Amino acid sequence: MNLVVANDDGIDDQGIWMLAEQLAAVGSVSLYAPARNYSGAGMSIKLQRTFDLNSFPAPEWFSPNIPAFSVDAPPATVAAIGTAHAFGGNTHAVISGINAGWNPGAEAYKVSGTVGAAKVAVERGLLGIAISAAGDGRSAYPAIALATRRMLLAIQEAFDQLPNVLVNVNIPASFSTDSQARLTSPGLFTVFSDLMLKNSTVEPCQASIELAYGDYFSSGSQPEEELSALADGMVAVSVTGRSPGDVLLDHPWPAIVAEFRP
Repeated sequence: MNLVVANDDGIDDQGIWMLAEQLAAVGSVSLYAPARNYSGAGMSIKLQRTFDLNSFPAPEWFSPNIPAFSVDAPPATVAAIGTAHAFGGNTHAVISGINAGWNPGAEAYKVSGTVGAAKVAVERGLLGIAISAAGDGRSAYPAIALATRRMLLAIQEAFDQLPNVLVNVNIPASFSTDSQARLTSPGLFTVFSDLMLKNSTVEPCQASIELAYGDYFSSGSQPEEELSALADGMVAVSVTGRSPGDVLLDHPWPAIVAEFRP
């Protein structure tokens, strides 16, 4: 497998390197990341035709010898560049993450740079996997990277060629060897639908406001949805096709999802 590993938190974030280290054991890996944090960039693009790809040294603890590049562009653009530049354009999948913070919802790729990078792979006919953990779950990153490797191998074993789907994984802070993963349907993305104005100060030439974004759990969820699994302390994995409404719940996906374990 030829794998592009990307993220939206930038080339310096540890999560992308932990993910690349595990995936280098099962395929050829090239790492592409924004030169700075682009969280919340969704599938935004940088409207230019030429880009500088800057080689980036691996952290001291990182052992695999892989090419790594930083690009001054949002994550979806970076992922697209990676699929065209790496392996002579013969890329099979984009694995995006590990992101600090969940990205659930039927159209999370419109807001999440992590999911947006993975969705670019789907738009290009490839497999895209987005990995997002609870914001306070960084201590579990090594276990999450290993679980991602296990799930990717299960996907490879189940299909003659890697499927053209988006696999969106959201992981609770309690992730451990005892954690289970559930195949889910994408739920509502409540960050904007439940947005409220908390405070407002009006001055002669400007107004200052404070917002309260919608909480993931504020609107409730159905038992089969991502947030229900996360509320139960389980890993939520949603698989969709080129359309967010094309939700895949049948064989072989339940067994594949069960392989997301340390």
